[in-house]
Amino acid sequence: MPKPIPKIGDVVHVVFWDHAENFGNALRFDAYGKITDKTNKAYVIHCWHYHDDLDRARDSSPHHNETNFSIVRSAIESIKVLK
Repeated sequence: MPKPIPKIGDVVHVVFWDHAENFGNALRFDAYGKITDKTNKAYVIHCWHYHDDLDRARDSSPHHNETNFSIVRSAIESIKVLK
């Protein structure tokens, strides 16, 4: 049975390979978060975000308090849907 393809809104655990300057090899990383966008090349993972949209609306600088990572699909070793 094929693994389900993660969709926008899924909470995931991603294991991926990333470049490392002056290291000599790629490094393996983990990321956890909600998929907020998908492109042909990457998954956009929202890793740190407001739980309540009202709090985001009241904050004068929400872009400083949220973090997204675009993880290139070809670098992903595994992706597991958690929720």
